Amino acid sequence: MAHIRNGKKGLELDIAPISRWFNEGEQEPCLEYEIGLYYNDIPLFSDEFAEKIVALKEAQDPHLSTFILNVLANAEADNWIMLEPKVSIFMAPRTAMGCCRGELPSQTPFFMEVKIDQNILADKPYTEYSDTGLCLRLEATREAWGDFARKLEVEETDFED
Repeated sequence: MAHIRNGKKGLELDIAPISRWFNEGEQEPCLEYEIGLYYNDIPLFSDEFAEKIVALKEAQDPHLSTFILNVLANAEADNWIMLEPKVSIFMAPRTAMGCCRGELPSQTPFFMEVKIDQNILADKPYTEYSDTGLCLRLEATREAWGDFARKLEVEETDFED
């Protein structure tokens, strides 16, 4: 499975869907994402540690790619999504767009903040929650985030049922 990366100055965020399933009676799937962080292609987490940073999209929540594309289209400053266990993602334009809507330039900077509150140092990743204080903030152009979201969307739907 391909990994999706986006970053600036050597720092890259990697979000890869790793599993998908449907709960009984639900129309939308649940997805599990793995989140990694790299600097100049070197993982900042060991393999053992990185496997524990997972985030679950429940059936009633939008796909992460849909969330990103909606933020880029609306350019509103208060956009966040909560994934379980305890991963919150906030995304907004770097500067407030104010009352001037219309077509945003492709080079408009947006940032994404990923806060991981799960107890990633526990023996089992789904034990008690604790705020790790790990907050990743990456900035890229609107165009780069759009490309990132479209690639992620392909990965989110490219599962054999």
